[in-house]
Amino acid sequence: MASVSSQPQADIRWLARFIGVHRFAAAAALLSGALAGVASSATPYLMGVVIDHIHNQAPLEQIGLDALALLGLSVVTVAAFFGQRYYSGVVAYSVNFDIRRTLFDNLLALDQGFYQHYPTGDLISRMHADTEMIWRLLAIGFTRFGSAFFTVVMTFVLLGTINLPLTVVVFIVLSVSTYFQLRAGRVLAPVFEKVQDQAGVLAALVQDSVSGIQTIKTFGKEAGAAREYARENAEYRRRWLYFRRRNEPVGMLPNMISELTAAIVVLFGGVLALNGALTLGNFAQFIVYLSLIGSVLLQLGTIYQRYQQTRGALARLTPLLQAAHIRSEDDAQPLSKPRGEITFEDVGVFVDNTWLLRHISLRIPAGSVVALVGPTGCGKTLLVNLLARVLDPTEGRVMIDGVDARDLELDDLRRAIAYVPQSTFLFSQPLHQNVRMGMNGISDEDFDQAIHISRVSNDLPQLPRGLDTLVGEKGVMLSGGQKQRVAIARALVRDPAILVLDDALSSVDTQTAADILSDLRNVLRSRTSLIIAHRIATVKDADFIVVMSEGHIVEQGTHAELIAQDGLYARMVERELREDKESADVEG
Repeated sequence: MASVSSQPQADIRWLARFIGVHRFAAAAALLSGALAGVASSATPYLMGVVIDHIHNQAPLEQIGLDALALLGLSVVTVAAFFGQRYYSGVVAYSVNFDIRRTLFDNLLALDQGFYQHYPTGDLISRMHADTEMIWRLLAIGFTRFGSAFFTVVMTFVLLGTINLPLTVVVFIVLSVSTYFQLRAGRVLAPVFEKVQDQAGVLAALVQDSVSGIQTIKTFGKEAGAAREYARENAEYRRRWLYFRRRNEPVGMLPNMISELTAAIVVLFGGVLALNGALTLGNFAQFIVYLSLIGSVLLQLGTIYQRYQQTRGALARLTPLLQAAHIRSEDDAQPLSKPRGEITFEDVGVFVDNTWLLRHISLRIPAGSVVALVGPTGCGKTLLVNLLARVLDPTEGRVMIDGVDARDLELDDLRRAIAYVPQSTFLFSQPLHQNVRMGMNGISDEDFDQAIHISRVSNDLPQLPRGLDTLVGEKGVMLSGGQKQRVAIARALVRDPAILVLDDALSSVDTQTAADILSDLRNVLRSRTSLIIAHRIATVKDADFIVVMSEGHIVEQGTHAELIAQDGLYARMVERELREDKESADVEG
């Protein structure tokens, strides 16, 4: 496992690498901004020259040239600002696109353990709200930084040529304000991170409430859910107002200092003008430049605030970059033509100081139909999850076709296995897309066969648009049995070498389950099949049956052999027969 220090960190250097990919657009934005800054700062200077020309009654030809110069400067300024805004948009949107793609691709690779620590709503908040903060920084940074920075530099250079002592006074006052703004900004970064954390809590609460709305209504808990949301929403408001009360004074500091500086210039500049040390045009230049500097410093202050906020957002994105513990090794072997032979060699799984599986040794020949039975919680599902490396064993090995699963290409391994869980997840897409799961190359014949075997075809007349019916979020339009049949069809169209049915018929009525199993027999015989079931009738025809209890294999053999052993399996059969008889007596 990688150490914490070696894990990728979402910081400014990480962000800079994404900007580097679009360095030509970034350079164009900064260069356009530089040109816009120089042109903007030259305009007040030229205006002061024009005022002096008019005051000194210069020839009309000179005034005409001044007007043409101002017009030309305006054209250059507009063109430069357009280039700055255009290329800054290219950088901001492109980098945001790349970051979201990188984060999402990594989320798909992360293990189940990661998702047990981060609620879905919180992850959505990080993926959107926090990446939005990055976009806001880049958008304003590349739109304003180049022009603002060069405007400030050129302004002080030009002011220095007009009157150096007065320029030094202005520079000292503005430097002090900038220093305090930088100090305050560092303090505000962790405060804003707490605001974003609470936003994630709110998003998670909304996601849980919407997903569980049926349960909330069934138990009459609407008022309780509303109270909880109101409490977390109030906490979000408190944190946000706490941040704003400290952020707004910092944001307004450039304006306040600019007003103070204007008073100084009016006082001392007016005295200098009256004494003849400043011309009327020079005095006007100082006044206009102060207004320009105040606006530019406000822009730079906003950029710095966004920078500090983005640092907090980047800290929240760092967990999404952690490396997956389960991944293909650099020298992983391909599994191009899987046969489906499975071997568990003294496998154990240790979680939270408890052995959930221990000393599991089992060989399953390719093409076999194997059933796993046992009490709830005995480790059946955990055992089959080791096949596709949903998790890896703590000790021992899981072999596929004689090769340790950890030494195989992960994508190849998972393509070779189709898993039908008891609890089926469907996407908010048309029914046929839920069956295909992105495999658009499936032939119509194979698709229709999967629909028929799974008995999804029986439900199509009841659906408003047949296979084109939008099933709703998590398949809310379908019953539990219908969702399980869709999951079976989804597994069959993949034509896997290994098929796992994890109590996949638990929500299907007895007659339909019997029909599905009848049609599945030919499918099961053509691949390695593992069936987890609570009803013995579902598994009694398997090639052999594995009985588990408390994380161990306690019995294995055919149905007849296990009945003869008169152990746990025999007791399970006896109990099921007794329950079926009691149920029949009640119905009779």
